[in-house]
Amino acid sequence: MTNTITTQTWRQVIIPCEISCDYENPFLDVSITAEFTGPDGTCISREAYWDGGRSYKIAFAPTCPGLWHWVIKAPKDTGVDGQEGSLSCTPYDGPLPIYRHGFLKVDQSRKFLTYADGTPFFWLGDTHWAFAYSERWEESNHPEMTSMFKGMADRRAAQGFTVYQTNLRADFTYGGTETSRYWADGHPGTLPNVEFYQNELDRRMYYLADLGLVNALGFAWFMSINNQIGLWKNMARYMVARYGALPMVWTLAGEVAGYSPEPMRSQFINSWREVAVYLSEIDSYGTLQTAHYDNHRPFSDYYYDEEWYDFTLNQAGHGDFPISAADFYTYRKDHPDKPFVEGESLYEFCSTLEENGTRLCTADMVRRVAYTAMQSGACGYTYGAQGIWDNVWEAPEKPDPFNAFNRFGIPWYQAIDGIGAVQMGYMKRFYEDAHFEDMTPIPVDSITPFGVTSGNDAPPTLFDPLATANGDRSCIIIYYNELTRGGCRISGMKPGVWSAEWFDPRTAVHTTASERFVPENGCFEAPARPEGGDWLLVLKAEN
Repeated sequence: MTNTITTQTWRQVIIPCEISCDYENPFLDVSITAEFTGPDGTCISREAYWDGGRSYKIAFAPTCPGLWHWVIKAPKDTGVDGQEGSLSCTPYDGPLPIYRHGFLKVDQSRKFLTYADGTPFFWLGDTHWAFAYSERWEESNHPEMTSMFKGMADRRAAQGFTVYQTNLRADFTYGGTETSRYWADGHPGTLPNVEFYQNELDRRMYYLADLGLVNALGFAWFMSINNQIGLWKNMARYMVARYGALPMVWTLAGEVAGYSPEPMRSQFINSWREVAVYLSEIDSYGTLQTAHYDNHRPFSDYYYDEEWYDFTLNQAGHGDFPISAADFYTYRKDHPDKPFVEGESLYEFCSTLEENGTRLCTADMVRRVAYTAMQSGACGYTYGAQGIWDNVWEAPEKPDPFNAFNRFGIPWYQAIDGIGAVQMGYMKRFYEDAHFEDMTPIPVDSITPFGVTSGNDAPPTLFDPLATANGDRSCIIIYYNELTRGGCRISGMKPGVWSAEWFDPRTAVHTTASERFVPENGCFEAPARPEGGDWLLVLKAEN
């Protein structure tokens, strides 16, 4: 095989491979790999995935332009050992950032994520736990969409989302049996059901990739690891081979530690760790890994110092705990070397889990936790909408008062139109324009009707404005939530003339906050909110 394939940087190509013998288990009994060598000397090893019968395929995405050479390594009896070919790669010429700049990595500062070329990446995720098979591909009951799956993905891409936060839900405990759709009948965990991948999952994975969305994918939910480490290693191996050349982040499992007391909690943590370490060993792209945390308080404390664990994907919960800036503050202080994303909190339309009763989670509540996280040092946020993550096709005739998360009976076609998602797109553009990657939380002195409260290095309170500043303090962003009672005093400002403008997070409208001013002895007393609701004040030095 000496044919030359053409593609563009970071775009997946599939190289077919037909072997000349049969194996009792064509997934476990043979390993076929292709070694790719690029014009810059880069070497990437990709395992072929079994695709039925004697057919294997190799998925590969070149990381730089030029001529790549590949050679297959396989047992002699396969008839493909030593086969080689070449791949001609030109720079990606389309509009999607993930292919213009390359797959994700952690910045050297350890504060945020970047694309491969160092361009900062703002994580704005949308939660789709049912994406793999339950979201309908050929049906829709939304008046503006002909496909439930494609319509939702298109909408989020257009709103500026960069990540789909997903889970295969491949657990046998979630409607599966030994004939689980992911595995061939009679071979749970040992032989992939290739028809499911070919007919269902492939098109979903590729559709998200063609929209430029990063798929932050988990394999199952935490309890599925019990006495099944081998099964999930096999799943990881197949996922890396089949989809590892797409824009991915591996999130391991949902709520990894679960909510059982010891020793079960440690058993979950330790067992999933084995899968994570194995995955990092077989993924030659070095795809980012994290774990979808459970929502313990303070923030969960496992995996932080482990080499495979690249960044934190936290779960602040749905009202079952007070969501406080002090928690984010403490995390940032304790783990300055791990980028932080708030990955699950107060999904829009969710029935909150509050001790004094439940209520419908609104866009106002979503914004508050999202901006609180960002002003506390996060590098991204995952939004979610009730009716989408739990895949509600039709609104019930009567809402179920015993449905913990969806007591208001919200269906997907109402959830996808939620204004909170639009406002998350506003938030992303706001922070990108402000160069979020340069911003660091700073203390402020709160000015309230009860006097001045010194920020110093103390955790912020419920009523305090939250401020961030860039390295030379030429740009300062202050967030006032709907409970902030006054303004604040900013110190350490650059000398010279400054401007101040309000940003309305509901509409993305900027308005002048005051006339240009000169800080007195490096200090400025920022005004209180112009009216009710949450607001952001942006201060910029003009010279």
